[in-house]
Amino acid sequence: MTATPTLADQRSATRVVFPEPRRVELEEVIVDLRELGPHEVVVQARRSVISPGTELAHYRGESLVGLLPPAQRPHQPFHPGYAMAGTVLAAGPDSGFVAGTSVLSHTPHQSVVRFDPRQRVCLPLPAGIDLDIAPFARLGQIGGISLQLTAARPGDTVAVIGLGPVGNLVAQLAQASGYRVVSVERSPGRRELARSTGLGTVVAPEEAGDAVAPAGANLVLECSGSQHAVLLATEICARHGEVMIIGAPWLREPEVAASSVVARVFERFLSLRSGWEWQVPLYDGERSVAGCTRWVLERLAAGSVATGRLVSGTITPGQAPAAYGVLDSEPDRHLTFLFDWEAT
Repeated sequence: MTATPTLADQRSATRVVFPEPRRVELEEVIVDLRELGPHEVVVQARRSVISPGTELAHYRGESLVGLLPPAQRPHQPFHPGYAMAGTVLAAGPDSGFVAGTSVLSHTPHQSVVRFDPRQRVCLPLPAGIDLDIAPFARLGQIGGISLQLTAARPGDTVAVIGLGPVGNLVAQLAQASGYRVVSVERSPGRRELARSTGLGTVVAPEEAGDAVAPAGANLVLECSGSQHAVLLATEICARHGEVMIIGAPWLREPEVAASSVVARVFERFLSLRSGWEWQVPLYDGERSVAGCTRWVLERLAAGSVATGRLVSGTITPGQAPAAYGVLDSEPDRHLTFLFDWEAT
């Protein structure tokens, strides 16, 4: 006879779901703690942060009809989120974790989650790091990969276009690493917020050329996902410089001619390349997703990167529909929200 599962064997979990475009709900699932695989862990969520670029593209339904080939487009219902700080509840013997360990995991907005860390990054948190800060290591890592791969070196000029959370954090990381950073943003509100996080040179797009003068930027990180911004990136990049595309191009912008980009790449000997994080291994030293995440965690723990001004508020899961609606309708005023999974 099969034993009836007890409360110790199972946990009821709440997760955020987009059942259709512009609709947010919570759903309940059961997470089984029995018979964990040798590498599996179960993590209790404590904080998670909304990544507005990717998550709003799914919320709006843009990812369903965008530039990705149909076979690669995510389907709805969609479970958003990939930046969570939590506590290990249970761990397999070969997972490298023990119950009670505080971790950062690349997992969705879900109160309890079971997964294999070989497939999703899971790292122990540095001692003493604030739980409200830790999830931002995931967002900082998205752009941080490009800083690890670029030929540019500290002292060179780096231009960052698009100052949402990902762009703001990579600009701070570059500045803290010794680069001369020019941050470019069309929104006056986001420009003011960027200055409040300690970024030195923050300009509107029409001022970017003068700001990187006379030679141009050795590296341009395009973090907005706009093809207009890619065109600007090729305009302000130095000869023999690099343009890395970090922001996902969810929508077509037919008014931007590819020939305009190609001409500048050709004439200025530019390297135009992907800044997508998945070009590096999940785990394999410093130049990996996990290695870069660990590096950003260390910067956050050391206080060299600020996150507090990026957050409009800490919310309960039940406030998710309102939070996504605000991020969608007021992007100049609100960059992101933190979920508090410990709130009742």
